Amino acid sequence: MASPLADVVNAIKSNSDCAPNLKKLLNTLQTQEELLIQHMPQLDEAAQALSPAQHTLGLVFILNCKGAAVPLSNPAAVQVFMGQCRRMLLGCDPEQVQMVPRCFVSVCTKFIQACQAAKSPLSAIRPLQHAACALQPSPSHFTPLHAEFLKVCLLAKCYSAAQPILDQELLHVDREATLVVPRDLLLYHYYAGMVQTGLKRYQSAVNYFTLAVSAPTHVINAIMLEAYKKALFCSLVDCGEPPRLPKYVSPTIARAIKNSLGPYTDFAESFAVSNVAQMRALLTKHAAAFQADHNLGLAKQCVPALMRRTIRRLTETYLTLSLVQIAELVGLDSATAAERQVREMIISGEIHATIDQQKGVVHFLEKAENYDSHEAVKLMESALGGAISLAAKLQDLHSSLAVDQNYLARIATQDRQPQWGDEESLLSK
Repeated sequence: MASPLADVVNAIKSNSDCAPNLKKLLNTLQTQEELLIQHMPQLDEAAQALSPAQHTLGLVFILNCKGAAVPLSNPAAVQVFMGQCRRMLLGCDPEQVQMVPRCFVSVCTKFIQACQAAKSPLSAIRPLQHAACALQPSPSHFTPLHAEFLKVCLLAKCYSAAQPILDQELLHVDREATLVVPRDLLLYHYYAGMVQTGLKRYQSAVNYFTLAVSAPTHVINAIMLEAYKKALFCSLVDCGEPPRLPKYVSPTIARAIKNSLGPYTDFAESFAVSNVAQMRALLTKHAAAFQADHNLGLAKQCVPALMRRTIRRLTETYLTLSLVQIAELVGLDSATAAERQVREMIISGEIHATIDQQKGVVHFLEKAENYDSHEAVKLMESALGGAISLAAKLQDLHSSLAVDQNYLARIATQDRQPQWGDEESLLSK
């Protein structure tokens, strides 16, 4: 190892033991970035000499300098860099990470790019999960790495791996501490909706997509429009109607949804009138548009969803129907297809019925639920606990806003501005 670089490594080792020394080390490393770049070939040896848990600060600077020079077209170099980043991210010290959020996020971004170049997004999942948690000042803070973590879960098609991060109740946004920006929040909710869609948790997916669509904005945002498109299909599959957006959705976004999403609007209107044939025709007509938006698979799921919904409505009207009649009413090809569909719905618990195969008749039954079972009690207790917990969090947020100087200053400014009625009364005097 070259002597000047050895001096830097020794400084890292001797100043990583306490907070005052870490601040001193940070100042030193900020002045030595040019030196690290000049000794690029020796950085591998320097990184290997440092411990991730004790020397996180030094490793972040070394890997940040090296990441800018790693050729993504060189598989061997990419693999070496990936291994070094994995070692650091899995063993890093949160206190040291939070001293250099910008450099740390930069290293993680370069690590993700390396994993994508190696076509190995799966290898980034666990390190990025650790990295996101290390960057958080508290478990309720958003970070830019939350969205990046969900993205690699999607790329790896490993949706269940995202659950630990999705289980976090993220309520705080601190741009100074974590460098999080509005785009990170939009992407987090958009990717979270896609993860839940992959897990076929359509109601949860709609909730996440709605959070993205309803974010404050004065301009048209592509992420928000894409979120609405997916929310529409997920809502049709889940409850048979378009998503109900909050009243506070930006008028700019509301107009864009109304005026620029023709194929999606036509498809939703067709679903509303329960016309399977028309839906199939529209699916064929707009297949290219849906495919371009990567929504064709979701659109195709709406057709069987409409059939299942139609069958559920039949249970509310009829006690007995022949399989031939069900096939005609639902839009299935034959009585055999109707029997297969009804059987699947009985097995999944969507309807309660019996099939008389000899007569080709389905007898619809009422669901016997008195809500006196142990499972029903647990469900109610869980709902009550969730409501109490949510009320406590809202009270905490209200208390913090009540003493937030920026919020109070903005409210005071709005109070001083004349309202429309006030202006008219002044003009009339």
